[in-house]
Amino acid sequence: MTASFDPDPPRFEPMELPPPWPTRPWIYANVIMSRNGVVTWARVGPPDDPIHAIAGGDVKRPGRRADVRLMRRLRASADAVSFGAQTLRDQPELIGGVEDAGSELGGELVRFRAGRGQSPVPLQVVYTESGALDLGVRLFRTAGIAVIVVTSAEGARVLRARRSEARSVKLIVAGETRVDARGLVQAHEWLFADFGVRHLDCEGGAVVLDSLHEAGILDEIFVTVSDIEIDPAAHAGVKRITPLDAGSARLIAEGRAAADPGYRFQRWRFNDR
Repeated sequence: MTASFDPDPPRFEPMELPPPWPTRPWIYANVIMSRNGVVTWARVGPPDDPIHAIAGGDVKRPGRRADVRLMRRLRASADAVSFGAQTLRDQPELIGGVEDAGSELGGELVRFRAGRGQSPVPLQVVYTESGALDLGVRLFRTAGIAVIVVTSAEGARVLRARRSEARSVKLIVAGETRVDARGLVQAHEWLFADFGVRHLDCEGGAVVLDSLHEAGILDEIFVTVSDIEIDPAAHAGVKRITPLDAGSARLIAEGRAAADPGYRFQRWRFNDR
């Protein structure tokens, strides 16, 4: 039976998450997709923002505001927030923090984390096989932000040559020239054992989510479904998430924002704990 899910409660409520596995974190994801399942495409420039388009283009829309607040709550419950290199290229100002949610929620989330002995900003994890990261972006030059890069041995050589250590970036080498499923599993076991990551919130992109799912370690996904239809023929490199109704996932909760029923909020479970 599918439970009712309130994506934007009037008062802050911590996310209820299963405990971690014995040797790796509980890994959950958070995405927004169009009514017809599109989550992103290859951008042709800064104005071509898939998330903005999928969300309807109005940052003040109640459903979109509920989606952003849900994203912050999910980050606040995590020991680490992760995303792929392409996501960082598309959003060079990105930091997976909780304090910039607006109204009173940001402060509540910071206090919530402090009460659990956690830093204001979760550990940041970036995946890149090649090491092709711009170490000058905000994530790598903001004091007090701890960053771990999961990469290959080849990618690690590239990053060290660019003086990643001077940016206090820690590297997890999970393969020689590529990071395959086994390497991903090992990388998250190291995050668990060496860095205390018990819950990890992955914000994509679609390639990273597919890789985690194929490795069997994407445990659940929170999906915001907008009421916007995206024409796949109008964009190159259109991406969709793994089909959720094909038997590999179970819908465990669903709800709507009271002020904007056009948005649907779903919680799908891949692995049971």
